[in-house]
Amino acid sequence: MSIIIFHTYTHNREIGAGSAPAACGKYFSTHVPLIGRISKEHQEATLDGFEGVECVEIVARERCGKAINASEEMDNFIINSLSKGVFPIVHGVFGGKTGLRDTKMPGSIDAGTKSLGVVDACQGRFTRDEIHDWLDQDSLVLFTASKFYQAPPFCGAVIIPPRIANKIRYAPVPANSKNMFSIDGLGGFMTSTELPSCMEHWKTYLPNDGFNNLGLVLRWEAGLAGMEALGHVPDHVRTEAVNEWAGHVSSMVKNEDMLDAWCIERSIVSIRVVKNGSQRGWLSMSELRDLYRWMSMDVALLVKDATIEEKEVLCKPTYIGQPVDVSETHAIVRIALGGDSLLCYLDDKNATLQGDQLVIKKLAAIARHFDTLKKSGK
Repeated sequence: MSIIIFHTYTHNREIGAGSAPAACGKYFSTHVPLIGRISKEHQEATLDGFEGVECVEIVARERCGKAINASEEMDNFIINSLSKGVFPIVHGVFGGKTGLRDTKMPGSIDAGTKSLGVVDACQGRFTRDEIHDWLDQDSLVLFTASKFYQAPPFCGAVIIPPRIANKIRYAPVPANSKNMFSIDGLGGFMTSTELPSCMEHWKTYLPNDGFNNLGLVLRWEAGLAGMEALGHVPDHVRTEAVNEWAGHVSSMVKNEDMLDAWCIERSIVSIRVVKNGSQRGWLSMSELRDLYRWMSMDVALLVKDATIEEKEVLCKPTYIGQPVDVSETHAIVRIALGGDSLLCYLDDKNATLQGDQLVIKKLAAIARHFDTLKKSGK
């Protein structure tokens, strides 16, 4: 049976650029963990064992920035695929870079026998009830501790629901497993030590002669520390604190005439920045890359006509989320609450919000003096 993948949120940079090719069994980087740098020809190839996989991609937003509801297209995709004898894999996203979420997360039909639902929850901004709901509907869950829990990048895992894990435990390995697990397939990314116990009989096909992904182990040590630090905080306390924080931060943004709280999704506040000058508008993706760089620098001496109050914030390095291209008219930057900052907020709300206020004031000051900073060449 052929396989076809329905992949949501592939444009407008709502998720990482490598997500779409990875979901289709293609390379997504210039480097592979257990190989190192690969040739340009290799980068454009399909992994061994994944030939014939087709992908259907939809965008996250319309060109104006309005979010698209993928639920109906998702349902039609499954019906049409099954009618053609094709095995559908549906990849839904629960929180991209702006926090945007599909309204319905895909489940698996007949515990993965007829279709497979994959929930991309890599942002880590979900509740215990939500992940239990996904596992109850037999969704595979993609998770990383690199976002909300602030571990180093590429700290990822796949959570397999019990019913599918039980089927895998007693199912034969794929007929093309020799190719699929070769060094030019999944064997370039993982070793036998990364497989769960339900895939024990698959392990002989993966590298096990001294190959170990030590970088992944170290990243997960950091990720688990971040998760354990918040483990004692009940979900309802987290949710209440996040909503309260987002309300305070969005109010601060709205008080600045150079900023607009364009989108608030749980613990992520996405901000449009006014383009100063005779032709008013919003800063573009390329312009926000400059702003993002200046936010982490002391730029007070570059703006001679800044007020005393502006210089007080322009001299302090601050850090925000990278810009995201969400519309043909503008991009956004983000202020996000991570695990550490949520703990700080629960411990001392005023101190945490003072830090956020500094960030917002500096954003507004840079927007007002954008042309001056641009001319400085920094």
